[in-house]
Amino acid sequence: MLPRAADVTEEASIHAAKLARRLKQERMWLATAESCTGGLLTSILTDISGASNWFKRGWITYSDESKKDELGVDEDLFVPEEGSAGAVSKEVAEAMAIGAAKRAGTDMAISITGIAGPTGETEGKEVGLVWVGVQLQDRLEARSAEFGHGDRYRNKEAFANFALRTALQIWDDHFSEEEPEAESDEEEAPQNEVDGENDSQQLDSALKTVSGGNILDNVVDWDGEPETVEEPSTSIPGADVDWDE
Repeated sequence: MLPRAADVTEEASIHAAKLARRLKQERMWLATAESCTGGLLTSILTDISGASNWFKRGWITYSDESKKDELGVDEDLFVPEEGSAGAVSKEVAEAMAIGAAKRAGTDMAISITGIAGPTGETEGKEVGLVWVGVQLQDRLEARSAEFGHGDRYRNKEAFANFALRTALQIWDDHFSEEEPEAESDEEEAPQNEVDGENDSQQLDSALKTVSGGNILDNVVDWDGEPETVEEPSTSIPGADVDWDE
């Protein structure tokens, strides 16, 4: 079962809020570079009040030329010959993220390049394919997904949501490797559970600024089934930030 458009937007808002609180906690800055989503990712992020404290700049580089001129993507990646990566590829997603982080002077950058449809597919690259690049400090990674919903706008929403989910996952991976998990204390387990509940309540309150209501009540997964929102381990930077401006 495919997620409804409202569900995808709601889930993306939650992911954006989680990323925002981590950036704010660590006093880090974010930039974006979008192609097929046309600024949708940036819009979702800047819907959050106080975004000027962690969001610096975004690019909409829709054409190959703009990717080269604005972000410094190597033109050889776009050469229409056998063996070239093409605009929708791991190589271009990474190059876009590198260029955005470098030119904006940020700690983190997220890029998106894909085929939203209903046309534009090529051999081996169908409508619904997206590549997301993330530059986080000295870490660079790109991941892909295939949605194929057919509807152009639903694909754009799914791409933006996937980009935010990917950014959170890479953040967790990056900082988990830097900071080994603390040894557990069985006697303190009940208190840890309480702390987790308080942290969840803080996120619940913070997210009300995104949509004007409690959007944690109807979170869906990619199959459209309800799921429980779990906060990352407090060993991950940004897991215990105070949302007071």
